[in-house]
Amino acid sequence: MRGLAAVISVLVLGTACDERSETVELVAARNLGLNDTVLQGPGLILNGPGLILNGPGLVLNGPGLILNGPGLVLNGPGLVLNGISVNGPGLVLNGPGLVLNGPGLVLNGSSFSASLTKDGVTYDLEGLDFIGAEFELRLEAVVGGVPMVEEVVLRINDIQASEEQSDVLLYDLTYRSKTTSEWLPYCGDNDVAAVPLQHYWDPVTGDRIDDPNVVTFGCTNAVLAKCALWGYRPWATATSCDKDPKKDPPKDKWTDKHCSEISLQDHHQACTRMARADYCGDGRAATVDGTLVDIWDKLAPPLQTRFTDWPIEAEWNADGAACVNFARHPEFGYPACFLKKNGKPKQMKKCGNLKNEESLLLNGFSAEDND
Repeated sequence: MRGLAAVISVLVLGTACDERSETVELVAARNLGLNDTVLQGPGLILNGPGLILNGPGLVLNGPGLILNGPGLVLNGPGLVLNGISVNGPGLVLNGPGLVLNGPGLVLNGSSFSASLTKDGVTYDLEGLDFIGAEFELRLEAVVGGVPMVEEVVLRINDIQASEEQSDVLLYDLTYRSKTTSEWLPYCGDNDVAAVPLQHYWDPVTGDRIDDPNVVTFGCTNAVLAKCALWGYRPWATATSCDKDPKKDPPKDKWTDKHCSEISLQDHHQACTRMARADYCGDGRAATVDGTLVDIWDKLAPPLQTRFTDWPIEAEWNADGAACVNFARHPEFGYPACFLKKNGKPKQMKKCGNLKNEESLLLNGFSAEDND
């Protein structure tokens, strides 16, 4: 689960001067640019019962979309997207004549599958079969009362399993307007891959909006994909116990009584809150890019364990921080939801012991080691 962190650690620890520098390097290797303020990255959001396109800098606005970003013909402010539909068969693989059967694409974890028919023969496609696939997308918008249309092609150039998590597939994506021949990187950088995730996230509040017909491609330079690479894959499950065992390993009878399999959806969401220092769960990030944090959980076994002795900043759940000991970056002000009526921070003596049933993750932070 920590292949990449382990590899980088081996490279950097040879010159470590002391134990503290070693742990800082470990955290840096695991973070790799985490935590940052970006939820999804500069890429496109694939959305809707077919595929809905949302380009760099675009934001969701209720049921529609507002376009305001480069890379698309419809790139001016205030363009309201009333609907987007797949153009034609929606998928081109190895030339024309392929059509989707049934409802179309299905996302299992981070792997797509679909049935296609050519010359009366049905082909079942899955995973790496989608390398080279092109999605033809039709954007429909009303600008100043005038209907406008833009046709875009999204291409899967490559798919590779990540080093961190074997079941997380990384997609090399590019897109172009059908009126041009220039392919642009989906994530704004040819070296940045994307991870497909079921459902979508409100870019204002950071809330996950559950819709099984929606797929979001999160870029690996933003927290949706990064939290999956940390192990908190929203499609996966893990074991959670209501108390710590007295014996290691615990007996089967104890495990049957105190442990159960749970979805990691809420752990993934809690991770996105933690990475962005979204204490109040309202989408307001209170951190800066590149800040190092230590993160761990109470799963059995844990997906992430504590690397440092840094002070515990907060406990986290899907709605934000469950409790806070201090603010990561005081320049953003103390989280309003943890202030008393007199404007002073609430005192939370037990924050950090994970006794709160709603808490899923903890994180540590050291201002000294982030200088």
